[in-house]
Amino acid sequence: MMASTTKNKKVNGRKFDWILVLGLWLVVWSLLSLRISAFYLPSPLETGKALFVLFLSKETYLIIGMSLFRVLAGLLLAIFLGVTTGLLAGISSSVYKFLQPVLVAIKSTPVVSFIILAIIYMNKAYVPSFCGMLLCYPIIYYNVIEGYRTVDRELINMSNVYNVPMKRQLLKLYIPSMAPYIFAGILTSIGIAWKGTIAAEVIGVLQTSIGNEIYNGKIYLDTEAVFSWTIIIIICSLMIEKTMKKLIQKNNYYERFKVI
Repeated sequence: MMASTTKNKKVNGRKFDWILVLGLWLVVWSLLSLRISAFYLPSPLETGKALFVLFLSKETYLIIGMSLFRVLAGLLLAIFLGVTTGLLAGISSSVYKFLQPVLVAIKSTPVVSFIILAIIYMNKAYVPSFCGMLLCYPIIYYNVIEGYRTVDRELINMSNVYNVPMKRQLLKLYIPSMAPYIFAGILTSIGIAWKGTIAAEVIGVLQTSIGNEIYNGKIYLDTEAVFSWTIIIIICSLMIEKTMKKLIQKNNYYERFKVI
C-alpha cells in the first residue's frame, strides 16, 4: 500500500514538474511575442485560437490521419529492415562490411537530398514514408547489432553443441536478448520519423498532409497556422511515444527479456 502511494506521489510530482516547466516556457513565449512582431512570432493566445479552430474542422483529423499513416508506414518498414539486416550483420562480419558503406551514406547525406532524389525516381505519394524509413533505419540497425553483441556467448556455444535449430535460437535467444535495444531504437526513431516524413511532405507539396498545410502557411504568410500545425506534430509524436512506452511497460517486455 505504501509502495503504491509512493509511486503515485512520484508520478504526480513528475506531472507537476512538466506543467511547471511548460508554464515557464509559455511565459517566455508570451514575453518574446510582446517584443517581436506577431508576423514572426504569434502569441500563445493567438496560436491557441488557431489551434482550436483547426480541431473544430473534420478535415484536420483526415490530414493528421494521412500523415500519421505515412509516419507509421516508414517506421514499420525501418523496424523490419533494421532488425533483419542488423541481425544478419551481427551474425556475419561480411554482411556488416558490405552494408557499412550504405549506412555511412545514409547517415552523411542531408535528408533534403534524399527527398529530392526520391521525388525524381519514385511516386511522390511514397516519398514521405521512404524518407522516414531512411532516417530511422540506421538507428534501429545499429541498436540491433549492439543487442546482438550482448547475447551470452556461452549460451550460443551451448546451443551449437546441442544442435539447437537456428529458428529456435533466433526466437528463444537472439531476439529476446536484442528486444530492449530494439525497443530503445524504436522510441528514439519516433520523433525522427515525424521530422523526415513532414519534411518530405513539405518539399513534395503532398496533398492531404500536415507538410502541405505548413507549406501553405508559409506561402500565405500565416505564421499562426505554421505554429499550430507544428504543435500538432509535437502532440502526435509524444502520444505515439507514450503509447509505445505504455505497451512495453504493460507487457513487462524488459522484465521478460532481461533474464536471457
